[in-house]
Amino acid sequence: MTRISRRLTYAAWLPIALLVAAGCKQGPSPEVQARIDSLSQASSQRDRLLQEVAENTRLVSEISRELARVNIPARQLKVSGESPLRASRDTLIQKIHYMATRVKDLEPRLKESEQRIKDLTNVSDSLRNELASTMQNLQGVIADQKEQIDALTLQVETLTAENTALRDTLENMSTISNTVYYVVGTKEELEQKGVIQEEGGARFLFVLWKSGKTLVPARNLDPSVFTVADRRQFTELPLPASDKEYRIVSRQDTSALETPPDHDGKLSGHNVRIADAARFWSNSKYLIIVEG
Repeated sequence: MTRISRRLTYAAWLPIALLVAAGCKQGPSPEVQARIDSLSQASSQRDRLLQEVAENTRLVSEISRELARVNIPARQLKVSGESPLRASRDTLIQKIHYMATRVKDLEPRLKESEQRIKDLTNVSDSLRNELASTMQNLQGVIADQKEQIDALTLQVETLTAENTALRDTLENMSTISNTVYYVVGTKEELEQKGVIQEEGGARFLFVLWKSGKTLVPARNLDPSVFTVADRRQFTELPLPASDKEYRIVSRQDTSALETPPDHDGKLSGHNVRIADAARFWSNSKYLIIVEG
């Protein structure tokens, strides 16, 4: 403070020296000029020091404001009672010590947290690599399974087509095996159609007249002159006239009828009912019924 006061005194003499120099017509002497220069430098230094003091004051004020926000437990705060200024300084110093201690205590925890973050990062990288490897393996498995699925799909489609063809074949075979033919008519009508023919020889059960000849099915039957039926649904054959008699000249098992022919082999009534279709059609799928 004494040095600053001296510099202020020099600064006060500076205007006087300037007036003296201005009053001299011959200008200041070298000694006076040197003193003037010295006073100018002292004035500049004073201004710079005042600026530094102001900046330091602002810095201390900012630090004080920040430290004022710090809450120190009362048991850790020891303030001198000598004077308010000393108490304020003690409080400030203890707050600084408290903050330094807290920072020192937090540094290991911070390092521990940093290490944990580093470890977790390493674990994350390891898991990421493992996940990438697993994903790659799964993609390979999925690709193989897709190929297997495509192959199995092709096999299924092939088997489906074969099963469809087989089912169609079975249905056709079933339809063919269950297809039967029947025709009803007079002797003349059936002979004209080539369905029946006469054969000589001994008298058989189905002899229609007394000439010693028998009506039998023709050797080569034309299905187009017959009516087609499915024996699974064909259980009843209507007769053209209920007041006339009919005979079956084909080789069906007449015992499978609901009402078999009489002892002369004759049928009558409105219809012929089949009780057992499999047994009735077992000998022939062509049924020929002759009137009379």
